[in-house]
Amino acid sequence: MTSSSPSKILLARLTAQIFNHSYNPSGVRTGNKILRQRLIGPTITNWYPKHLIKLSEITELFPGFKLVDLEEKQRLEDIARLRKRGKGAPKKAKEANDLNARTPFLGK
Repeated sequence: MTSSSPSKILLARLTAQIFNHSYNPSGVRTGNKILRQRLIGPTITNWYPKHLIKLSEITELFPGFKLVDLEEKQRLEDIARLRKRGKGAPKKAKEANDLNARTPFLGK
């Protein structure tokens, strides 16, 4: 008599259905162990605090306070410094047209 009788196979299939496990009599690697694990994404996103309101929203609500967003000011200064060195996109569409007029055409 063989070690895996039909009743044991039937019992294994039935218990897999009852307990919501995968039935894998041949023992082939399926990745089910990984797929059944809890997702960690929601836990990681809940770890960091949510930003309730930004400084730009406060300045829009209360323009009389004349608040200064230091990060935005630094960003604009950095962009101005890069443009001065010839890096980055031109400021306006007119400047873009002037830039295209100055560049030699290498086509056809």
